[in-house]
Amino acid sequence: MALVGNPNAGKSALFNALTGARQKVGNYPGVTVERHSGRLSLDDGRPVELVDLPGTYSLDPASADERIGQPFETATPGHDVAGHALVVVVDAANLDNHLRFALQLIALGRPVVVALNMVDLAERDGLTLDPAILARELGVPVVPTVAVRKRGLDELRGALTG
Repeated sequence: MALVGNPNAGKSALFNALTGARQKVGNYPGVTVERHSGRLSLDDGRPVELVDLPGTYSLDPASADERIGQPFETATPGHDVAGHALVVVVDAANLDNHLRFALQLIALGRPVVVALNMVDLAERDGLTLDPAILARELGVPVVPTVAVRKRGLDELRGALTG
């Protein structure tokens, strides 16, 4: 299972919250420049490997850092390298930019769960988000999260288990 998404979406913060790891996080792109992996226990008790990948803006990587994540993003079911699902982390306050990449990943046909991260900042900015409508439009589960406050983690684990 891999955490993928644009730079600065909160992937490493979510990785730390889910695995108990202490990977470096920062409020700027490019903090994660290599893969990190840890263990996540799903709701049914199954342990899975969770991989935190560097941020990228598209399936056509422009830099070496972005290419690190490409095998996870484009592997097809049955020819998998680390798991069966992609957790696409999107910044709720910057949905337009982040959803472009999410749509590319969903189009691959791999199992996807969208972690709608930083919903607290979106709400602070006056944005009204409806994860149920977004899930219906995208055709995949959407779980609101605030990784740095560990909000939405149980719901995310549930979506990943199902």
